[in-house]
Amino acid sequence: MIEHLSYSSISAYLACAKNWQLKYIDKLPTYGSPDLTIGSAVHNCLEAFLKQEGPECNPLEFYLPAAWSSALERGEVFWGHETPESAYNEALALVSHKAIQEGVSKFRGDIKIEEKVELHVPGVPLPIVGYIDVQIDGVPGDFKTSARSWTQDRAQNETQSLFYLAALNQAGRTVPDWKFRHYVIVKTKTPQWQVFEHVHKPGEIFWLFGMIQSVWKGIESGVFPENPGSWKCGPVYCDFWAQCRGKFV
Repeated sequence: MIEHLSYSSISAYLACAKNWQLKYIDKLPTYGSPDLTIGSAVHNCLEAFLKQEGPECNPLEFYLPAAWSSALERGEVFWGHETPESAYNEALALVSHKAIQEGVSKFRGDIKIEEKVELHVPGVPLPIVGYIDVQIDGVPGDFKTSARSWTQDRAQNETQSLFYLAALNQAGRTVPDWKFRHYVIVKTKTPQWQVFEHVHKPGEIFWLFGMIQSVWKGIESGVFPENPGSWKCGPVYCDFWAQCRGKFV
């Protein structure tokens, strides 16, 4: 029985509804990847660092061992050609890099870490739940770990930010100019710290509601078609390839 939806589950349905069914309805086991584990550990590390109080601060890498253990607790990982040790060292190289540490150390002012929000959409009986990573001086933001550098266009086209802004607006919270920030750690040979700020328009909520309503209508009707054109459709990114298209390849 599904008790709520999330932005990530809605995105998963849009990417491949069959994958969504096997994960959320049939509850087949899924496996994490080294990249997801690294991203989760770095995310946990950033949050622990920002929760520090007082003038004396531990360095970012101080929090990695506990952050790594927490990331591994999310479930079994398919390591492939990687090893837990090599993935941990990659995460360590990120959080100990000067550009990343300098970028994070600039976080000052009124900071709020990981706030749960809910969005209620007309015609959808379940709440859509999410967690805002950080809010600085009233502007919500999200931490991302990426293999490639972002662009302003990519940040602007992220709909997850619209979900967060809509949820805050529904709760009666005012966000200055409907701003949102993405804080991106890029896993290139020389790690990068990128910050993108963009704005949404309040009228975009109507589009967001319509999209979520369409997804719910498909779930409620039991419509779970495969999406062979999705980036997820393949043995590398789909946990259920062997139970689906892979059976016939």
